[in-house]
Amino acid sequence: MSEKEIAFIGKITAGVTHEINNALASIKEISGLMEDLISMSSTDSFPHQEKFLKVLPRIRDQVQRSVKLTTQLNKFSHLADERTAQVELNNFIEHLVFLTQRFARIKNVELQYQEANQAININTNAILLQMALYNCIAYFLNHTADGGKVIIHPSMNGDKYSIHISYEGEIADKGKLFDDSSSAEELLILQDSISSLEGSIKFDGSEQSVTLNINTQQE
Repeated sequence: MSEKEIAFIGKITAGVTHEINNALASIKEISGLMEDLISMSSTDSFPHQEKFLKVLPRIRDQVQRSVKLTTQLNKFSHLADERTAQVELNNFIEHLVFLTQRFARIKNVELQYQEANQAININTNAILLQMALYNCIAYFLNHTADGGKVIIHPSMNGDKYSIHISYEGEIADKGKLFDDSSSAEELLILQDSISSLEGSIKFDGSEQSVTLNINTQQE
């Protein structure tokens, strides 16, 4: 897919998420108005008043959840705005972890993000880096048993940037899982993305981890 096609998808997605948020804001406002009107009514004039008052807060909760989801999706859609941009790795990874939680829950895997003790700003191709991270997470999820934990931790040492992804849990064949010559689709996409970012990948079977070493890109 070309950069123009990716940008087009991102632009349309961003526009739609704005409209969804507008609709959710209306639902929230209307439910609040309904709650006020029901609260002011007597139980005689409004049958099942108590049941309605219990349901309306649930509507608000789901609206808030939906707003959070669409806000994160909107943020994701804007990754395609520029070929190279400065990203802060802590926020960047936290955002991806939020977007991929559902896939982890399906496998009963805990997806955990460990923030670095400092801000880590890097110029990079955000779409490619998200693809690399996502496929590394998916590689663990799809090639391990249910359960376990995936831990993601960024770090910086001088002008060197790394993202450490480790797996805690039972692994039937460590040698196979941490073999960089594996033909698994997720691994091939991961390697291609990191190569395009002029970075490197380190597999460590003893630590059950994959480390993505990435370089800053010219704007």
